[in-house]
Amino acid sequence: MIQFRMYFDKDKETKWLNEMAEKGYALTGFCLGFYKFEECEPGEYIYQIDISEGFFSVHSSYREFMSDAGVEIVCLWGPWVFLRRKASEGPFELYTDVESTIAHYTKIRRLFKVLLIMEFCCLFLEISGGIRGVTAGWAFACLIAAFIVVFAKQVVHLNVTLSELKSRIGETEECGIRGRQPSGVLAVGMLVNFCALMIDNPAYEFIKGFLTGLAIVLILTGTVLTFWKRR
Repeated sequence: MIQFRMYFDKDKETKWLNEMAEKGYALTGFCLGFYKFEECEPGEYIYQIDISEGFFSVHSSYREFMSDAGVEIVCLWGPWVFLRRKASEGPFELYTDVESTIAHYTKIRRLFKVLLIMEFCCLFLEISGGIRGVTAGWAFACLIAAFIVVFAKQVVHLNVTLSELKSRIGETEECGIRGRQPSGVLAVGMLVNFCALMIDNPAYEFIKGFLTGLAIVLILTGTVLTFWKRR
């Protein structure tokens, strides 16, 4: 069985994988949002997702450590490592103390910050292309803007998470403890606008107009939601 999902929150993704395992579906592979499952005994596995130092690879010592702990590396995707262990072997947690959990989430936040910088660079290039008259320049600028919203949303979420964790050990988060978390509606609006801008066939002018209007409503709604509620 194959299912498509778009997760940027590692904790929500882990929760969903374990819910699938409880229903009798074990993850066996992942690629670009497509999750491959095979049937298993309900609750047979417990899944966790880790982040590695490299891309699509882990150090041999990491493999040996996981193997000795009875943990199977299901698959790798970018820096993400999908792990599972038999539920019969007991609870499966990667980080059991506050300090290691802080280090884990700090590493994830660093990844999203790097992605944000890369996306802003790409956004500048696409806007430059749009100004020069490149047809798809503005369309892809909207697509990239959607990812910027999603990544920024995760950075704010991780800031809050790290702030709460550090408060447990008497520390304070120094950079951007709390900020306005971008609404996901804003990202959806950008994606809809991307679709509208990619339509250049006069026969679909009505659809383009409808999507453009919908995109405006979603972007305005997302903007209001972003500044209305402070996370």
